[in-house]
Amino acid sequence: MIRMTLDDFSKGSRQVEKFCRECELKFPEEVAKLFIAYTEWIWQYKYVGTIYQFYCEDTVLHTCDGDSVGVESVIANTLSSIRTFPDQTVNFVDIFAEGNEEDGYYFGQCTEFKWKCDGWSAYGAPTGKALDDNGKRVMSMCECRVAKIDGRWRIAEEWLVRSHEAMIRVQLPD
Repeated sequence: MIRMTLDDFSKGSRQVEKFCRECELKFPEEVAKLFIAYTEWIWQYKYVGTIYQFYCEDTVLHTCDGDSVGVESVIANTLSSIRTFPDQTVNFVDIFAEGNEEDGYYFGQCTEFKWKCDGWSAYGAPTGKALDDNGKRVMSMCECRVAKIDGRWRIAEEWLVRSHEAMIRVQLPD
């Protein structure tokens, strides 16, 4: 198992994209670095279409809202989140990966959110409320199984836990 604590992976969108496209996933360290870069590519730079490179029609996603299957569900959830929290940042607290090229990989990550509800949500108009008001830390934990599917490394299954109640609370009007 590899364990990494990360300070900053910010290299600009082109460098992040280049790393994501060229990473071969031969070692757990590469898996950890890839998914830090990939997360930044989607959430910081808003390249939502890159989700198609790492998820597939058979990906199973387990969340607080229930289970879903397929890349389109991941895209829809991501777009909804970006619409509601447009200027979001995601900071990695920790990430670890284990596995090998033959059997696939598992990685787990913990991130901290600094999101503000500045966009429309399922609950209505923007509220301007922030997840980290009053010094609160809002965290997310995710575990993924990465497997070769149709000759490409893809997320086959993902378990995601976020500060669900806090996310709903900031979307509700006073």
